[in-house]
Amino acid sequence: MIIEYFPGDAMPLLGRYQEDSPSEEERELLDVANGAVAFVYFTGQLYRFDEFRTSRPSVHPPAPLFVQVLELLERIRRESSSTEEKEILLAVMDALSFIESSGQKKGLEEYLRYWEADTLPPVIAAFKTDSEAETWLDEQPVPPYGARVLIGNQYYSVKRSRERREPGFLPIPTLEEFIGSHLEEGLPPPVAAFNTKEDAESWLANTPFSTRHAFITIGGKYHLAVCQERVNHRALYPLRWAEQ
Repeated sequence: MIIEYFPGDAMPLLGRYQEDSPSEEERELLDVANGAVAFVYFTGQLYRFDEFRTSRPSVHPPAPLFVQVLELLERIRRESSSTEEKEILLAVMDALSFIESSGQKKGLEEYLRYWEADTLPPVIAAFKTDSEAETWLDEQPVPPYGARVLIGNQYYSVKRSRERREPGFLPIPTLEEFIGSHLEEGLPPPVAAFNTKEDAESWLANTPFSTRHAFITIGGKYHLAVCQERVNHRALYPLRWAEQ
């Protein structure tokens, strides 16, 4: 089952090859491969991918960029002396074929823009309540294991598998880690300042999704404004850590 090493083993392995490569071009190609692994996992497509690998349908030739990535991965695979690494690299190559054959090249390109940018990762769904999220999950014909979602502005990972029904969702510290990294580096100047939360919400409602995130102040206190285009979701998060 692909869940056993995707992405837990694949991403560190590709990252190691990136660090060891003296070529900038190779590092960029490996970044695409790493992003493809993350895309399959964090959009909840592990089971679909596993079925793809089992059925091995005929596929259209991959896009030119994928050809370069596949050629590099195949070369690395040939040179590797590890049977385990060869299997992992083959799975990564299959992930690129899966994305291409399922018509998700544009989706991967969009994900890679997030992958390469210093911003919060996209989610596949957003819900106001736990019950709304559970109802949605119950309706999924295949559990989107590993997918990121928002429940009441909190980030969660789908943990329901075919073998286990519970737990459905696990909270993940995506937001806290993102804010924490900026606190370590020093917060940037706010892009806007508001006297009230209502004024900030009005501004955020008209902010283009391409902004993705922005630091603002409300009554002199820092907040993080987040735009999630895929799920038409906007939210304000107070940076309480910055006040301590």
